[in-house]
Amino acid sequence: MRRCFLIILVVLLAGTAWSQNVFSDVMSGKLINPEVGVFAWYELKDASTGRNLFMRQAIVGKKEVKGKTGFYLETEVIPEVGFPIIYRMLLTGPASDPANVHEIMMKNGSQPVERVPLDALKEEETEEKPVLRESLGKETMTIAADNLELEVEHFTLTQGDNISEVWLNNDARPMGIVKLVSVDGELLLTRFGKGGADAESAIDRKLKEQERDDVKVKVSHGPTQNFSGK
Repeated sequence: MRRCFLIILVVLLAGTAWSQNVFSDVMSGKLINPEVGVFAWYELKDASTGRNLFMRQAIVGKKEVKGKTGFYLETEVIPEVGFPIIYRMLLTGPASDPANVHEIMMKNGSQPVERVPLDALKEEETEEKPVLRESLGKETMTIAADNLELEVEHFTLTQGDNISEVWLNNDARPMGIVKLVSVDGELLLTRFGKGGADAESAIDRKLKEQERDDVKVKVSHGPTQNFSGK
């Protein structure tokens, strides 16, 4: 799988040791029944440091691009202490194919919004081992925020000696990811839905002096699950 430049930025700037291959699979996968206003909150845990991060994904708009409907996928990465990093991409398909990426905007803390050149996605082809995906069947998982039970399909993702696990449900839009576990860390869905403040774009949001407290309040309204539980 091609590594998306956006995902490399997320990994480097958020300061985590997440596997780029696995994170790329999550972040640049196909949007599930894309619709403006859907959102999902996640907790991320970095296995090497024990650090927790929070991540919000939302479809915050759409735009016609060369006869296709493109959707603005916004990803907000929030550390436990510090300022968020926000990315917004205009996509007409999976971001793993640079041809589907038409705009990338980035905002790091209180810095001005930056436009990331699309040329950054034109990386040289490298020979990589294929990712083998195998279904382990259906399971039931509970989303703690709403005490909601979801039927998920459990997959293993094998690339060479690296094996990861992912649990998927198409109701958990925009990406359909419920849980992902790798040797580098874990990602866990805590809440999802449509509309409201969580579905609004945050890239133009002005940071306040109490931003760190605001972030904690905002994240805390989505109760979390135990990372060790399946």
